[in-house]
Amino acid sequence: MKTYTTKNYGRTVIIHLGKGELILESIQKEIDRLDIRNGILVSAIGSLRKACLHVITNTDDLSVNKFITIEKPIELGAAQGLIIDGEPHLHLVISEPDGMYAGHLEPGCEVQYLAELAILELADVNLTRKLDENGISYIDVI
Repeated sequence: MKTYTTKNYGRTVIIHLGKGELILESIQKEIDRLDIRNGILVSAIGSLRKACLHVITNTDDLSVNKFITIEKPIELGAAQGLIIDGEPHLHLVISEPDGMYAGHLEPGCEVQYLAELAILELADVNLTRKLDENGISYIDVI
């Protein structure tokens, strides 16, 4: 186990996305534009017309992912995750008329009516991601 502590927060960034905008791509654009190195996605809600995510399919050392794309009316009930060294690692919980899904947010998630997100910047940590021997990323200091 590794633990990292911050005592100082930076900006709180509120993002409103409208019809047709892409969730992950828009978040990455704002992270880059605002030069957010480390942060927390603390809230995300909205409606989607397309959701793209992946889930794990095994418990072996080498992960095998299943990629899922859903194109119908979708509620974005929650999303959260970390931004480490300028790269978001986010998960979402969505529902559509036939079921619910949770998994890793992938590019291509498209807003139907609106999406509202909040990012809390972490001001005094210098973190990065590294890969272990199985290709799984972990957080470490720069």
